[in-house]
Amino acid sequence: MRYSKEIEKFLYSQYFFGGLRAAIGVSLPAVLCLVVFHQADLGFTIATGALGACVVDMPGPLKYKHNEMLVCSVLGFLSALATGLATVNIFALWATIVALTFVLSLTVVYGNRWPQISFATLFMMVMTLEEHFTPAQALINASWILLGGLWYTYWATLISQWQAHRIEKQALAENVFACADYLLARANFYDIDANLDACYDILVEKQTAAVEMQDAARAIVLRNLPKLRRGKLDPRRVTLFNLFINTVDLHELFVGAHTDYPLMRSTFGNGDLMLFFRDLIRKAASDLEEIGLAVLQNRRPDSRINVKAEIRAIEYEIELMRKQGLPERNPEAYAAASASFRRIWSAVRMIDKMKKTVGSDTPAVQTAVRVDHTLMRFLSGRRVPLPQIFSNLTMASPSFRHALRVTIAVALGFWLGRLLPLTNAYWIVMTTLIIMKPGYSLTKQRNTQRIVGTAIGCAASLALIWFVKAPPVLLVFMFASMVMSYSLLLFNYAASVVFTSSYVLLLFHLLAPGNMRIIGERAIDTFVGCALAIAASHLFPYWEYRLMGKLVTEMLAATRQYLESAWWWGNAPRGGTNAAAAQPGAQAASADERDFRYRLARKNVHIAFANLAQAFRRMMLEPKAQQRFVPELNDLLVQSHVLAAHITAAAPLLREMAEREPDGSQALQRALSAVRENLTLAQTGDAPPVDQAETTKQLTRELDAMVVEIERAGTQPAEFIGEIKLLALQCKQMLAASFLIRKDAGAIRLPAQP
Repeated sequence: MRYSKEIEKFLYSQYFFGGLRAAIGVSLPAVLCLVVFHQADLGFTIATGALGACVVDMPGPLKYKHNEMLVCSVLGFLSALATGLATVNIFALWATIVALTFVLSLTVVYGNRWPQISFATLFMMVMTLEEHFTPAQALINASWILLGGLWYTYWATLISQWQAHRIEKQALAENVFACADYLLARANFYDIDANLDACYDILVEKQTAAVEMQDAARAIVLRNLPKLRRGKLDPRRVTLFNLFINTVDLHELFVGAHTDYPLMRSTFGNGDLMLFFRDLIRKAASDLEEIGLAVLQNRRPDSRINVKAEIRAIEYEIELMRKQGLPERNPEAYAAASASFRRIWSAVRMIDKMKKTVGSDTPAVQTAVRVDHTLMRFLSGRRVPLPQIFSNLTMASPSFRHALRVTIAVALGFWLGRLLPLTNAYWIVMTTLIIMKPGYSLTKQRNTQRIVGTAIGCAASLALIWFVKAPPVLLVFMFASMVMSYSLLLFNYAASVVFTSSYVLLLFHLLAPGNMRIIGERAIDTFVGCALAIAASHLFPYWEYRLMGKLVTEMLAATRQYLESAWWWGNAPRGGTNAAAAQPGAQAASADERDFRYRLARKNVHIAFANLAQAFRRMMLEPKAQQRFVPELNDLLVQSHVLAAHITAAAPLLREMAEREPDGSQALQRALSAVRENLTLAQTGDAPPVDQAETTKQLTRELDAMVVEIERAGTQPAEFIGEIKLLALQCKQMLAASFLIRKDAGAIRLPAQP
């Protein structure tokens, strides 16, 4: 790993930028109150409100982020006010904490940023636990917290508006980096020494990450579409829009470059061809990474990476195989190698195009796809149906069970904090809230990271306090720790905890020099809070497998719709017996509409796949007894990705087939119908019939006969014959993958509804 480049990417990323914005926004009110007004307590109270709003300040569209921070500030004010009024009586305080914890924890049913809003408002509640207020003081305290929340909301909004163009570039760069990581995962398949199963595991992980980054970039780019200025589109916005579209299309090219790797390995072994493929893809990934860095740093991409040698070497190897008669001896291996090269070569050309776009002195004035209102259909809505919370007041709801677990843990934590010596109720409760997540696996993961991170943070703080006596130097370390804490929070929680513990303990030391007892107390509180969180996570568990049945069904449905959109996209312009006949209004649809539906179906299948992959990964962190159908689900994920890749590769071939063969091919239609039927019946859990393998073989023979018939007719050019052979190969692999998907789905017995 090139650590210098990773550090460079981090320092220019949206994470570091967001961490710096958060650290300044949270600390500035406290510093002003301390230095100007000499009111440390007031500064701490305002900073509490700012820190609560800061929790919701995550990458995303500015409009939604602003509204979410406002909601968080208002709810934080109400929770702090209720808690402050209840501090007059210990029993009233305990009852208020229990009620607020349950209600605010239940708001996770709304999804999106509500888990963060829930935690932030509970944080503002917790910071009021150890006080003793009169009603007037409670109102004043809550008002200062509200002021802090409003301050941070508009501080973050103004900074984000000022840096809107840069924030968009950062989101696009993260998307480019995720695509580069996906390419590197693809390159591993051409390393003969790499285990195929391990390669697939990494590929699924990188595909999930690429989809997440793609969705995050889409949410920002499509809400800031290029607009006309003086009769022309804004060139800066056009450049970023085209970069996003090109990255999505590039990802599709490499998804479609999937091939029969066991066949490639058995045929070519550790020969030069496999090494050239691996090196070409790795160079392409490095080139793509350089584009992302250039976007972040507002410069031209470096052109030192050259792939001509690998391209020419692969061309030579393929031509040599042709002369040696491999197309006749092993047509499928030859077609797999040729198709992979063509897709990768197209991807390399697109990367070159992206480099020219980013480095051009003359910004583009035309968009890669037409900009109109239909693009909004690619965005997910964020409407909050308020009555939804009432329909979840049942033990059948995972959110209800989560709210019960958190409430019990918080109630016990508050009681233990008041009962045990050397403990602080608010820190125990805070630790419990930070660790507890709706899923057992996430809670377990956070618990380990919290304990390890706190131990390292405490040790680092002790070392600093012991060797550094100058308060200004400690203040610099504290601020740097704040920045790193907020910067790492989204992608490296363990490291974030180290810096969080460090800056909090340094803060306490600066406020009360020489009081080393605080560090020991915080360590004890953290341990108690972690123990409570992990114990409570076993109460009313809602194991991940109960949620996966619905996700499997959604993924199978999305894959079937993707197949239909690719099939219809290729056949809709013509009549005949094809998928278009089943599509209302298909004949009248424009090319733009067909392309739009295909892209939308492609986006949906990637998101459905990512959702299932994430759920499967979470299930694998749960106790062994709660892991259901692991081999089948793992194989289902792999085969679904394989099938989607082959659909992606076949889509343009189907379109060309429809243009040259208007009446289509009965063999091709029957094969695609069989794939669709397998996916449809897989949704119902029907196992394949006994003669399914024989049916697949028969369809395979028909596809081979189709190729022979078109070749013998002599009416089509040799290039098109090659395309038909490749399409037949793709259909065969789609048949095999859909058969395995139906087999796996038939063996899986999961609850259909969570």
